[in-house]
Formats: sequence, C-alpha cells, structure tokens
Amino acid sequence: MRQYVLTRSSFGPAWDLRANTRRLAVTRVVTAPCMAAQTERDWTWVVLLDERDPNLYSRMSLYRESAPRFVPIVRAPKEQPRDRLMLQRIAAADYQAPWRDAVGPADDTVMMTRIDDDDGFAPDALARFRAAASQVQGRAALMLPAGVWTYGNRYAVVRHPANAMHTLVTPPGDAGVVYDYSHIKVADMAPVTIVDEAWGWIWVRHGDTISGRGVPRRWGAARPMPLTRKVRETFPLDWSALARFR
Repeated sequence: MRQYVLTRSSFGPAWDLRANTRRLAVTRVVTAPCMAAQTERDWTWVVLLDERDPNLYSRMSLYRESAPRFVPIVRAPKEQPRDRLMLQRIAAADYQAPWRDAVGPADDTVMMTRIDDDDGFAPDALARFRAAASQVQGRAALMLPAGVWTYGNRYAVVRHPANAMHTLVTPPGDAGVVYDYSHIKVADMAPVTIVDEAWGWIWVRHGDTISGRGVPRRWGAARPMPLTRKVRETFPLDWSALARFR
C-alpha cells in the first residue's frame, strides 16, 4: 500500500509578493511541523507548485525537509482574468493538475490524503488513516470528522463529516484521485468510513485565507474560546509564531 499526502501550494504572479511570503510563513509554522511530526513515516508528500513563484525554492526546501519523501509538480497554470474571484478560480483549477502522474500507476492500493498548505494534522493522523485503510475493501474514503478551528488566540471544536482533510483509498486498477471531486461530494465518490472521533486536524484561519476566517456554525461549533493547553499539545505547530498571522 502506497501512502501520499497531496497539497496545493501554487502561488504565481496573481499573488502579491508580500501575501505570497506570508502564506509561505504560515506553511512553515503550521503545516510543515505538523507533517514532520507524523508518527507514520512511510509516505510521500506530493505538492503542486507554480514555476513562476518567487518563493519556489524556499517552498520546495521546506516540503522536502518535512517529509520522508517529496514529489513536486511544478507548472505554470493558465492565466486567469484579474478580478476579485481570481484566486478562487486559480485554486479550483489546481484540481486539474496531473496528480495521478505524480502518484504513479494504479498497480497497488493507494492512499491519498488532502491537506491545504495552511492547515495541520495531529501527529498520529496518517497512522490512523493507514490502520483504517487496512480494513476496507475497494475504493473508500476515510474521514476524521472531528477537528479544531483556530484564529488568533481562540479556537472552537468542530465536526465536519465531509471535510477536505480526508483520505481516498483506491484499489489496484483504480486511477481515481482525491482531487477528482469537491470534498463535500465525497460520498458520491466512494463509501465513507469514519475512522474515529478523536481530533484529527486543525483548520487555521489567518489574514491570507481564500475561504474566509469565521467558524462555520453548520459544523456544530460552539462559541470560540481562548486557546487551551490541550489544543497546543495536540497540534505541534509553532504557536508563538502563528499568533502574528491575523
């Protein structure tokens, strides 16, 4: 069974250089340390990058240093009209990148886990996904529904049974990819297995997010509260540095 983590981290000319650099800083203090801390060590990080990114080599070095194996997809996406929806369109177009080529042939059972470059996993998340994958047959989606939203010095526990930070398992001969579909449509792609109810991921909000900063009430979140020791100890990111990204 081959295990991959797939991440979109494509920042080209459409991004202001200062915003681009701030986003890299968020990856450095959130996503990279969470992935470097994974107890499961047999996995490959496949990352989509923009060849025009002024921070390209710094990004590549960070991903390479934070994973057992690193496979970059470096390309120049098609230019988009410059308007207020441009960044959303660019992010959506990244779904069409050659992910399967990077993952390799469908000659084995393959696990593909999504995560954005400003979010993080609990250190045992990949191990929990792998243990669950050994129990499923055929194509399956593995879900850790419980996680933590955070912004500044506040957090809220949320539960999303179709969140983006899930894993698609494909059997030999199945060339499906976790970016073939919107995560909210995951049940249309594969049967969903709930792995467990322990916190699996942290959804970090900051000044350069594309999808907004608020905590979605539809996810069953309570009113945000001050960060606790439990949250800080569960997710091994650089909390002191994160406080700067408002």
